[in-house]
Amino acid sequence: MRKSHFVEAAESCVANGERLLYDAELLAYPDHPGGTPFFLARIAQEEFAKAFLLFLAARGVVSWNPLVHRSTRDHVFKQLLGLVINHLSPDWDDEQKRSDEFLADIEEHKRLCAAFDSSSDHREREQIWKKIKGIGDKCDSLPQSVTDAIFILRRKKIGRWESSTWVWEEEPKYDPLAKSLAEGKLDREKQDALYVLLGRDGHVGKTPAQVRYEEAKAAMEVADRMRSFVKFLLSQNAGSGRDFEKIEAAFKSAFASLSEEERESLTS
Repeated sequence: MRKSHFVEAAESCVANGERLLYDAELLAYPDHPGGTPFFLARIAQEEFAKAFLLFLAARGVVSWNPLVHRSTRDHVFKQLLGLVINHLSPDWDDEQKRSDEFLADIEEHKRLCAAFDSSSDHREREQIWKKIKGIGDKCDSLPQSVTDAIFILRRKKIGRWESSTWVWEEEPKYDPLAKSLAEGKLDREKQDALYVLLGRDGHVGKTPAQVRYEEAKAAMEVADRMRSFVKFLLSQNAGSGRDFEKIEAAFKSAFASLSEEERESLTS
């Protein structure tokens, strides 16, 4: 069976990301400035993020249209996608932290259930049940940073491309991490690794030579995790796990408003 053209495009993005990551590794030395490898690693991350978006399009999670196509050229859009990928493919420390929290929630759930069964006070049982439900809701939900990243992708990015005239009656309060990415924090760091930053009075603010090897190494490690995860998705032609199901559901819900009529109007 012929591969979806979205899958073929995703594989091309992964191959280019691997090339960029290889070049970054060649240029990364502990006793040299890390500006160039840092920049290359960040661009590799964006290529893997673009491949992830194409994978979602191949699965019908996100409907392809001119605005989604435009998003593949938007650096901040791809950096927000990177936040989603890093949730699905965490580093060891984050994965261990999540595991510890999950086990703690299970123990707390058991304790609360036992307390609920043994209590005869109606008001106390209501309070215990709310806590039990809270643990269940936590297990069924995504971290706020991930939820907000997906919301920003659809509403603040594509939403503004759909219409430049709309404004929020009251700007939503976003998770600090998602908000910092949306405001271009990662993109500024990437640009500072390539160009000399000048202050308003013309003095040198920062140069790429100030980027440390450790920063480049960390960026390469993130890129490598993203690469491995996206390659796994493409090799299996499917996602796996409860977290991935929640991510797919969140994207479907957020992007559902790009209806067939809207897509037709965009292409007419």
